[in-house]
Parts: sequence; structure tokens; C-alpha cells
Amino acid sequence: MTDRPPRHRLPRLGASLVLPSLLLVGLAGPARAQTAAAPAPGGSAAADCAAAVVSTMSEPQRVGQLFTAGVDASRPTREQLAMVSDRHLGGVILTGRSSAGTAATRAVTDDLRARSGGATTAGVGLWVSTDQEGGAVQVLSGPGFSDIPTALRQGSLPPAELRARAAGWGRELRAAGVDLDLAPVLDTVPADLGNANAPIGHFDREFAHDPGGVSASGTAFAAGMADAGVQTTAKHFPGLGRVLGNTDTTAGVTDDTTVRGDAYLRPFADAVAAGVPVVMVSSARYSRIDDRSIATFSPTVVRDLLRGDLGFRGVVMSDSLGATALDATPVADRAVRFIEAGGTVALSAESGIVGPMVDGVLARERADASFRALVDDAARTVVATKAAAGLVPCPAGTAAVAARWTELGGASSVLGPPVDAAHPVPGGTQQDFRSGAILASPTTGAHVLLGAVLAHDLQLGLPEALGFPTTDELSTPDGVGRFNHFAGDGGASIYWTPATGAWSVHGAIQATWAALGWERGPVGYPVTDELPTPDGVGRFNHFTSADGGASIYWTPATGAWPVHGAIRVTWADLGWERSALGYPTSGELATSTGVVQHFQGGDVTWTRADGSVRVTPRP
Repeated sequence: MTDRPPRHRLPRLGASLVLPSLLLVGLAGPARAQTAAAPAPGGSAAADCAAAVVSTMSEPQRVGQLFTAGVDASRPTREQLAMVSDRHLGGVILTGRSSAGTAATRAVTDDLRARSGGATTAGVGLWVSTDQEGGAVQVLSGPGFSDIPTALRQGSLPPAELRARAAGWGRELRAAGVDLDLAPVLDTVPADLGNANAPIGHFDREFAHDPGGVSASGTAFAAGMADAGVQTTAKHFPGLGRVLGNTDTTAGVTDDTTVRGDAYLRPFADAVAAGVPVVMVSSARYSRIDDRSIATFSPTVVRDLLRGDLGFRGVVMSDSLGATALDATPVADRAVRFIEAGGTVALSAESGIVGPMVDGVLARERADASFRALVDDAARTVVATKAAAGLVPCPAGTAAVAARWTELGGASSVLGPPVDAAHPVPGGTQQDFRSGAILASPTTGAHVLLGAVLAHDLQLGLPEALGFPTTDELSTPDGVGRFNHFAGDGGASIYWTPATGAWSVHGAIQATWAALGWERGPVGYPVTDELPTPDGVGRFNHFTSADGGASIYWTPATGAWPVHGAIRVTWADLGWERSALGYPTSGELATSTGVVQHFQGGDVTWTRADGSVRVTPRP
């Protein structure tokens, strides 16, 4: 933004002042290389992450990512703090002046971040920005912060030295919790205009008086900040160096000189070529580029010149939409018109107008599908740019989870809207929704868990206990219950019915149960998880069998075998596996008079005619 340095008297300028004429030459060097489209912000991985994350966002969350609101750098107001969460804001800008130092500023930024992320913004981190240019435009100072010289003084340093010093200033910002600097200023102020240029030259905010010098120093400054892990903003496109008035305080500021292909665009073109993630558009009018509107609302400036001629694919940010230059535009229309022109993030240092602007965007996108597509595209650009800075958790399975949720019907599906972001779990990715969860791994894909099955898996310790689901929740063939299969222990399941609740079956016991016909076999549904036997040797599940209950018991020596009905009752009366019979070594085997089942210590025979049970110890 053009910020508002301490007031100074400006020289009185007559209306007849003539700006120096310039040859309308093509851009040289790196600028020419930008005729082709630049890569997506952050690369394909960040773009894929952004597409997945945005697809799970609610409408207010997507719109919120497109706004950056001013908060007081020293002590944000109650209203400013509430706005961060209530409006799902994508970013804040620390405004005013704070001399509290890095530690105190970090306390402010930590509090701001705590009000964002999670369910508020689908896990997307808050962009904390400020104007830390140097000279009169340095918002943060005090213990831990350097006194940064003006850009004009910085421009006298060799680029390598400036880069090193900017890296130090960037580390100070990182320590304070700031991850986006609204700098460098890439406006070129002609030497013979000097401080008659109110927004830039009067405060020595330009690096040099020629485009080449501005480019060299601006690129070095941005590189140093990047070295420290701070993203930067090239401003104020297509340049405020040839105007007289300050758009923050003056309406009708116009540049009658700059044209497409102008040499004064070179610093911006070089910044784009170097990978600057954010470009701020000025609020002046450029009569020889688009005489119909200010740059903020000009598709010619944003889409044709910045996106088209320079090939920029990152975040296009507005200068403050609370500036005097926009007074003629109703507040609710300002962000709408900026997005329509191709803008990405609507910034307002004046936090009081952010709410009406958010409402304006929400109303427009609900009424206009083409505008809604612009909002979605802008949200993806913001999230991709943040992902490149580590502000977006994006586990490998994020895209698979998002695709499955979308396939099911998104927020209108049985899952409902997300309640948190996709997050890593051992071996894969999980995202929680209002009525369930999706878990994904590279080998199983993405599957849905719901209700009691999900609750039981959580109780067991998902996904470690049973592995990742290999099915969505499905109906049982008998129409009574619900189940999911899982990948763990050679095969696992959780089965639920209204009568039994939800219970897990896995490993060899599950394999035996499956061979018997699952729930339609002789043992019915499980009524316990797999449990250890009291003697510490084996494992078992109990089941619902209609003939008095059933169990499947397993040991390493015997394998897994079912026991049910009268034979199970007799075995239980004798003391289960701790009796002389020990563990079963077979299932029930048919005889001419009934069935027999073998155990380690003998046989148990049931006679069909009278229902009697006989135990025959093994010699």
C-alpha cells in the first residue's frame, strides 16, 4: 500500500508542471522473457494442494481468503480481532506504528493466528503482513528491529550487500510472526520530479531514479526477504513514480505518461521473472493504458498488462480500498469490481469497511455463477501462494480426500461440511466432517467412516489399530447392519447393528468368520472386539448366534475356530480354555447322530435326538 508516513509539507505545484518525456521503448532483459505464462504460484504441488483445500471450503471461507484487513500493530481492537474469525479472513496487515519490538509484536501475531486456521479457514494459515520498507515507512520498530534506511539509501548499496541486509530485516519480521512484507516499492520517480511526487519521491521510497537501478535493488531486497522466509509484494503496479498526488488522500490521481511496453515497467517485469509472489496494483488512473477506470478496477491493467504482457500468475493485491481515490465507488462494490478486473486479494487498512465488502462479494457470487468462478480461482491462487510459504497443511492424500468428498456431493452429502483441514496421520491423511471422516492412504485410496463405526475406530485408535479403511461404510447383505473393511492385520472390519453396537473383527478370526458366511453364517454379528484370553495364550470374539451365543477362539498353535450353541455352553461351564478341554481344534463336525467338536483335551458331542452333550476327555 502507499501507506501514510508522517505528514510533511509538500511544495506547491502549478498545474503547468510538465513531466519529462520518455521514449516508449520495449522492455529489455528479463522483461522480454515474460511473454509466456509464468508457472502457477508455488508450483504444481502447491496448486494441487490449493485445488484440494479450496474444494472443501465453504462459501464464506473461500471469500474470506480474498481479504486482508488492517489491525492495529500494537493493540488490535476487539472488533478487529473478532473479524479475523467471524469473516474467515485470509490475511491481516499490521497498521499504524509500533515501537514495542519483536517479542511484543509476536504476542500480537500469535493471538491473531490463534483466531484463524482449523475449522475457521479450513486449516489455511493467516497471512500476517505489514509495511516494512524503511525510512518513513517502517511500521514495526523497537527492541529486535533495525532502523531500516530509506529505499533511496538502500539503492546506493551493492545488490549483494542489500540482499544480505534485507535477509536480516526479514529474520526480524519472522521473529515477530510476520510472513508477508508489503515491499519492495518498484515505482521509478524521475530525478527531475523528485519529491514533488507525493506518494513515493517525497519520502525517498524509490530505490533509484532509473528503472534499471530500481530493478536491481528491488530484486535484491525481495531476494533477501525470501532468504529469510518472508514473502514480498512488488508495488504499486504499473507505477506511482510519475504522478503528483497520493491516492491515499487524493482523488483523481492520474498518470498521463505510462503506456504498455513502457521502460518504467521493467522493475515489475524483472520481479515477476524472479518469482515475486504478490503484486500490488495502484489506485491511480493510467490514461494512456485505460482512461475509463483506475487501475484497481481495470481489466486492461490487471488482466492484459500484468497477467498477459508480464505473465504474472501470483496474487494480485489491491492498494488499500479505503483510500480517498476510491471514495466515488460504494464500499460494497469495491472488492467486487476489483475481483471482476482480475484481482485476487482485496486489502483495506481501514478495517471498518471490510465487513460490507465481504458481504458485497458474497451477495454477488450467490447471484452470478461467472463471478463465483472468479472467486474460486482467486481463492486457489491465494491458497497455492500460502502453501508455497508453508501456511497450508497439505498431506499427500489431501487431493484424494477432497475428490472423494466432492464425488459424494460435498457439503450436501452425508458427511456435511468439513470441521477441520486435511491433516497427516501415521501412514496417510484424515479430514473430519460434521457427520464423519475420510481417511486416505497411498495403498487404500480415500474412504468414508460414519457414525458408530467411526466412533469405535476412534476409540480403538485409528488408523493404527485396524489400518486405513478399504471400503466406505456399506450396508450388510442381510439389511440389518453397517460395516467398513480395513487394511490392518491381514484384514479387519468394524460391524454395527442397532442391537449390538459397533465391534471390530480382524486377522485370523475375521478370516474364519468370513469363511462361515460373515453375519449370515452360524455365529451372527460380533458383540465384542477381539480380546485376549484370560490365560494370555489366545484371542477371541464373541458373537450373537441364535442358538445361545457364539465365539471364535484363536491361538498360534490351534488357529481360529468357532464354538456355539450347546457345545459352547458346556465348554463355558467347564471354564472355557482354562478347563481340561483347552482350546478348540476344529469346528463342529457332523455325525450320524449330531455333531462333534474337537478340543486340545478331548471332544464334545451333541446328540440331535435329545439335545444332550457328552464330554470325552482325550487319553
